[in-house]
Amino acid sequence: MALTVQGSTPRVIKRQQRPTWLMDAPRFVLLMILALIFLAPIYWMLSTSFKPESDAIATPIQWLPAHPTLDNYTEIINSPDGKLWRWTFNSVFTALAFTLAHLTLCVLTAYPLARLKFKGREAWFWIILSSLMVPGIVTLIPSYIMMLQFNWIDTYHALIWPGVAGVFGVFLLRQFFVGIPLELEEAARMDGANSLQVLIYVILPLSVPALVSLAVFAFMGSWNNYVWPLYVATSPDMQTLPVGITSFSQRYVTEYGKLMAGTAIAAIPVLIAYLAAQRYLVSGIALTGMKD
Repeated sequence: MALTVQGSTPRVIKRQQRPTWLMDAPRFVLLMILALIFLAPIYWMLSTSFKPESDAIATPIQWLPAHPTLDNYTEIINSPDGKLWRWTFNSVFTALAFTLAHLTLCVLTAYPLARLKFKGREAWFWIILSSLMVPGIVTLIPSYIMMLQFNWIDTYHALIWPGVAGVFGVFLLRQFFVGIPLELEEAARMDGANSLQVLIYVILPLSVPALVSLAVFAFMGSWNNYVWPLYVATSPDMQTLPVGITSFSQRYVTEYGKLMAGTAIAAIPVLIAYLAAQRYLVSGIALTGMKD
């Protein structure tokens, strides 16, 4: 609003403001369109998993199952040829072990780069960060040759250790550690704490959002990994769930109902992990790199 003076009496003129709902309507419509785009494949996966095979390949497309059934789920769970529970165990074990090892290594690398003073610290940080420019597919063959030399093919070692040294995790934690007030660390050192004690009792408790965010990213990356387990886990007993469910897609025949049912089962742990850590994900990313 604005003030105008006529003579000695000021007069207030109110400017007409647009309704709030009118300003938010385009944003709401855009978000709804994006939500539909992202949710459509998930809906199609779930819908197909409840269809008989004849309905899954029928034309025109049936968006709603005409004859809903749970046969696809019961068949892949009880199939004598499939090893669903073995694949699930392999995925859970390797994803948890990878996440724990990844967090440990990233913490031990990020803390010195953020807090300790040593010669060439910034240079080492930029050298580590520059490795992000190397595509992961470039290291596929050298990593596979290393697994052959270590005799790790068809073992859990090959599924866990090659990707543990993640540069993104080091960068994320380093930026978060930098934002923690230095006075807290100085107070701990005045009480006689060494660097390891400062890390365990001061830095890590304040970095829970960043640690949870990185843990979710690491777990999802390991769980959804397909290319690497396809090469290093060749026997059915060592295959992970993403690789194992592709057995329902053969050279000449694809069982779409079973394939979508297996995909839905594989998506459940990732969805649970994301929903459980959602509030930490938002705060962990939002606060990274901020200083008081």
